[in-house]
Amino acid sequence: MKFEHTAYNVPEPAKHAAWYIDHLGMVMIRVGGGPTGIHFVGEPGGRFVMELYNNPAGPLPDYGAISMWTQHIAYTTENMDADRATILAAGGKSEGDPFVLPSGDTTAFLRDPWGLCIQLIKRLKPLV
Repeated sequence: MKFEHTAYNVPEPAKHAAWYIDHLGMVMIRVGGGPTGIHFVGEPGGRFVMELYNNPAGPLPDYGAISMWTQHIAYTTENMDADRATILAAGGKSEGDPFVLPSGDTTAFLRDPWGLCIQLIKRLKPLV
């Protein structure tokens, strides 16, 4: 088996996908459309793919109420201040100032305009 994607039931999949493309450097992988408005967006090169859709068969989570420690989408950064500023200028919300983890990595948490948590992390040693 090989990881393919992670999925989020969101209120406005097309707008959500466009925001991630416009402000976080993701690219459109595939638009499935249909009644759930499926949009697959991902990192250029396809290492990470996220499905955004709206399916009334499942409740829309209150993403803003989910702890940053419970669920988040993580992006590596080399410039924490500039990348935080980009997200905030695009309608994101801060979950506090950047801080250093026990590992020595620097991190900050933000929310996209729909409440999904985004982690920015500057690692001392990359995961991959």
